[in-house]
Amino acid sequence: MSEASPGKRLRTRRQLAQVAWQLFGQSGFETVTMEQVAVAAGVARGTLYNHFPVKEALLVEAIHARLAEDLGMLHAAVLQPSGFVARVAVLWQASADWWEAHRAYAAPYIGYRFRQLREGNAAETASDMRVLYEQLIASAQAQGELADERPAPRLAGYLHFLYLAAMMEWLECDDRSLAEALVDALAFFDSAAGRAR
Repeated sequence: MSEASPGKRLRTRRQLAQVAWQLFGQSGFETVTMEQVAVAAGVARGTLYNHFPVKEALLVEAIHARLAEDLGMLHAAVLQPSGFVARVAVLWQASADWWEAHRAYAAPYIGYRFRQLREGNAAETASDMRVLYEQLIASAQAQGELADERPAPRLAGYLHFLYLAAMMEWLECDDRSLAEALVDALAFFDSAAGRAR
């Protein structure tokens, strides 16, 4: 028996995630079962579990697809303002708006991502945002806006973890918006990243 081609496997994963996203939207993440997703997608439970070991993995795949679609056109808008802080602020405001509209998914999403990291699945926890951060930081360093004594990939990691910390604070505090938490995180990064003199 031959394995499915990588292209077919990817299409199947995307289709399963899309079906799951629709079910989560209709019934709520907590109430939807893996069995319901398999039935709605018209696949055997084993097929579903072969692609996604747990429901949270389905959620992560679905969210990444939505983010790619909903925030994908943001790249040009991020590059419009001049300056590193202004560019990240545009990106983070759009992200805050997206997560505010999808708050019910934030805790299971972040929880699963941290479990992946703890289990050593670094490839699965890779973030497209981190790649964009690295590009923005490298550009700011090249223009003398940020000091270049720390490599851009390391600073991108710091920025990414500040973003996650702001999200976790937002999830714990009902009296603060994600946008506010992100503004504070960005200000902290800007002051600590070693502004060029």
